[in-house]
Amino acid sequence: MNSINSVAPLPPYTRLFGPVTNGKIFRLLKLYLLLVTVGSALLLVAHQDALQIFGLGLMVPGGGFLAHADICTGSGIAHIAAWLCSVSALALALLIWFGTGNVLLPPLVWLGSALWAASMGHGAIQPGVVYNVYRMLALLAAALCLSMLAWFVFAGRQRRIDNEYLVRQTARLDTIFTAHSPSQKPEMSLEHLQRVRFALDRALQPVDEFSGFEQRDQFQTAALRYQVNFLAYGIAVTQARFTPALGGYMSDAQSKLLHKQTQHRTWAYWSLENLWGNLRWNPDPTARENIMFTGFAALQMALFQASTESQEFSKTAAFTLAHPNGRRYEHSFESLLANLEKEYERAPFYLMACEPNWVYPLCNTMGATALCAHDAQYGQAKWARHAPQFRRHLDAEFLDGKGRYVPCRSTYTGLALPAMGGAMPLAMPCYFLNALAPDLARRQWLLLRRQLFDSHGRLRRNAFWPIDTGNYGFSRGSAYAAAALAAAELGDACVYQNCMDALEHSCPTILEHGVAHRSKASVWAHGVELMALSGGRNSFRDLISNPLPSKGPRLENLSYPDVLVAAAHSDDASGSLQAVLYGGAGDGVQSLGVSGLRPLAAYRVTGASLTQVLADDMGQVRLQVPLAGRTCLTLEPAGAL
Repeated sequence: MNSINSVAPLPPYTRLFGPVTNGKIFRLLKLYLLLVTVGSALLLVAHQDALQIFGLGLMVPGGGFLAHADICTGSGIAHIAAWLCSVSALALALLIWFGTGNVLLPPLVWLGSALWAASMGHGAIQPGVVYNVYRMLALLAAALCLSMLAWFVFAGRQRRIDNEYLVRQTARLDTIFTAHSPSQKPEMSLEHLQRVRFALDRALQPVDEFSGFEQRDQFQTAALRYQVNFLAYGIAVTQARFTPALGGYMSDAQSKLLHKQTQHRTWAYWSLENLWGNLRWNPDPTARENIMFTGFAALQMALFQASTESQEFSKTAAFTLAHPNGRRYEHSFESLLANLEKEYERAPFYLMACEPNWVYPLCNTMGATALCAHDAQYGQAKWARHAPQFRRHLDAEFLDGKGRYVPCRSTYTGLALPAMGGAMPLAMPCYFLNALAPDLARRQWLLLRRQLFDSHGRLRRNAFWPIDTGNYGFSRGSAYAAAALAAAELGDACVYQNCMDALEHSCPTILEHGVAHRSKASVWAHGVELMALSGGRNSFRDLISNPLPSKGPRLENLSYPDVLVAAAHSDDASGSLQAVLYGGAGDGVQSLGVSGLRPLAAYRVTGASLTQVLADDMGQVRLQVPLAGRTCLTLEPAGAL
């Protein structure tokens, strides 16, 4: 089932985990049982105190410190403190593993604490300690089994309740998804233009400059590459909806943002991640897995081509990553997609990893939309070959007991992080899924939607994470923007308006020199908000499946920000152009070009200094346009009625 008018049911909950996840978890359990077996052998066979304590440390993280722990002596209390410190160090190592992909750190901390305890030389293990350790392990195993059984029963019941809820909601979809499809020739408001300028000011600076971007870290969600990605996505969907007949600065902005992705500072993180996560030294971020770079950049190219029909990055080596050591990694739209396909086919979960070992469903839906867009642009079937397996693994391996997509799952251990982060990580996949599997997008959105309002119909503030994903600051800006983005795409006008109102209330707009921004929101959140403002019901899906043609007249060669284009639409059948302009630097006469006209044909003009112009032999004209507030400009063949 993949109908745009249906809602997919949740699959029956007949097993705790999917088959691939089960295999990974069983392998992890066997590895731990091996540690317990080796530790037990050392305890029972070895005669040296140090080896016995080391065995205890293998069985339990920091367990070697428990060999001399008690609550009656200062020394015993110190050993308890050392055990607590070692457990805390392991927890920190696990957090770093998740945050940076450093798979070596957790086992090194575990092994290091065992060696440290064994080297202390405090004598034989105290009587009763070994028995207590085994009893503790048995109790933990029993508690784990009971909790998993309870969760299985609860989740199975919850799945049935949720599916009944989805059936009821399916009968009233018209009252939920109430937004109309976007109008044919929409126009941005001046306020909207001012928000677009936030993205354009950062995009149009020299490629090697990153003024206005945030520098927090390069491993997680505040990374520079994500800011570039989402500003580019925002500009692309804005151009596609409001200014498809505009070349000039909008196309330049998208091109420059793609070239910013080739700057070494945006992908330098990978050499470390690949080394400590995959145990490989290859700084090319597209060579293995790493959908957070390959897939995101491919989607950036797909949207650039869909909104402008530029083939700049489809050329061989158009996307070249130059390493400071002189090595060059030459790529293009086609080569990135080829890497995606190769990784999908060899990935155990079918979905591919982001950071080494961690598979994020959201990231994979973004890479998949790039493949889907390529099919529409080139008449191929890359995505069609992968869609059934992708969908099957997504539902089998990445849904938790409550029917939510887990944030990420480990390819080494099979373990997943619990759903966290509030509405945002549950809402964002709905946006991209709407282009791939609309029935899944609607299902996930309906399950999330019921959590967003209280019994009085008011937006529940605590459903939105108080930490901005884009810079780790204390702000709900990114959460509101992300939920509004998904709501706009699915046509949920109620959620969209509530989230946009909450965004303005929590992060008020500041207008400086004609540029609107929110001081409490990250650059990433600004990009997501721009996507939401420029979206509409199914607008992203339509752009992916029906890329814009480049026929008809186009505005070109205009000066930014002196000329701001709120709308630019052409009609190839009549050969006409309609545009709405503002003066970004104030009113006055500005020069701009128009291309795509019929060579040597006469055109009637309104809104410019001349009322009639003659296209040159290249089908181009130059106009002088007096800007005064909202200015309408039209060109149509002189023979048109």
